[in-house]
Amino acid sequence: MISIARNQTSQSSDQGAAGEVLAQAQEYLAEAGEVVKDVINNRPALALGVALATGVILGWLIKRR
Repeated sequence: MISIARNQTSQSSDQGAAGEVLAQAQEYLAEAGEVVKDVINNRPALALGVALATGVILGWLIKRR
């Protein structure tokens, strides 16, 4: 589903390497976004449950502050 480039030969600080890493990150995030959209469309109850649980946990953490 989601592919990650694992074999990066050099990590130089020139613009070409940074642009290459940026392009890989954008591709990875685009693929991850498609996976999320598919899960939401195919299993809406699961997506709603995850959203509810996330809200409850964040609310609990913020309240404890």
